[in-house]
Amino acid sequence: MGQAKKRGSLEERIAQAQQERLDGERITIDEAKRRLELPDAAKFLGYVIHLYDQDEFLGKVEETDMAINRVYVKIPDLAKIYKTVEDAVNEAMQIDKYRLLVCLLFEIDNKYMIYDVWANFDD
Repeated sequence: MGQAKKRGSLEERIAQAQQERLDGERITIDEAKRRLELPDAAKFLGYVIHLYDQDEFLGKVEETDMAINRVYVKIPDLAKIYKTVEDAVNEAMQIDKYRLLVCLLFEIDNKYMIYDVWANFDD
């Protein structure tokens, strides 16, 4: 118990753990396009949560006082899009029964490509 107090309050330790999960390789949108070999015309749409094993995406989140309902979809254009990686990671951290990736979503000629930037698992 003494060691935990030395590391800070519970809130401080949670904030530190969340930041550590966001740390790692930071990548720009242009760098992701280059790695995916996408043309300059590829449009960045935002961040999505990808269920790695099921090859599905988080499509919708409905919260009530009684429950949280998450709908998963097969195609990325129906996925819930987050404006920031932090928002996507915060939502992904609430889902603990799947192996998840937070990905950048690009569209080019009505085709979609993703590039993962965060995972809740190590492989």
